[in-house]
Amino acid sequence: MSKDVDLISRIKKAVSYLDVEGIRETLGEAFKSGLSGVDIVVEGIEKGIKRTGDIGLIVTAAILKEEIDKVIIDEKKKIKKSTQKFSGKVIIGTVKGDVHDLGKNIMVALMEGLGIDVEDLGVDTPPNIFVEKAKLSDVKVIALSCLLTITTSSIKQTINELDKAGIRKKVKIIIGGAGTSQELADTVNADAYAKNAFDGLRVIEKWLLNSS
Repeated sequence: MSKDVDLISRIKKAVSYLDVEGIRETLGEAFKSGLSGVDIVVEGIEKGIKRTGDIGLIVTAAILKEEIDKVIIDEKKKIKKSTQKFSGKVIIGTVKGDVHDLGKNIMVALMEGLGIDVEDLGVDTPPNIFVEKAKLSDVKVIALSCLLTITTSSIKQTINELDKAGIRKKVKIIIGGAGTSQELADTVNADAYAKNAFDGLRVIEKWLLNSS
């Protein structure tokens, strides 16, 4: 077993057993060793969370947010230097009328861990705020989060406002959260739907790597 494979296995085990100290230790070691951020997230963290079930996901998400924040504080500059290939900025927020943020917070933490430039607009974010922030020249991706199905109209309204402002064609839009679906993404003309934070991370990474 190679060193990288062993490290990924240890990350997965620490996450699956909700081992806080183990998560901190293995993530720190992974960042310092230069292990691919995608391997850390997809092969280690994501597979570990799959073994914990729904309750484990909630607990692990809280641990990950806290521990990733601690781990990357000293490593973030190094990570960013090694990921200058990411072109553009991401803005993310929970749409107007919805105050849920667990999935969004996981997404933000994962993107920050990979060195992606991301701005969190928080919850209950009105369309005009997305439009205002999207006018910045370096914004390439807009991520809209929605847990409540009754607030999906806010997604459509936000995208419509971006279109009216002449911004829609300049950015990629991804939607996610329990209130969303691929069908909704097709209906509102979003570029992608993420069934979870990890799917969203992969899509956004691909967009930013291919962005000019």
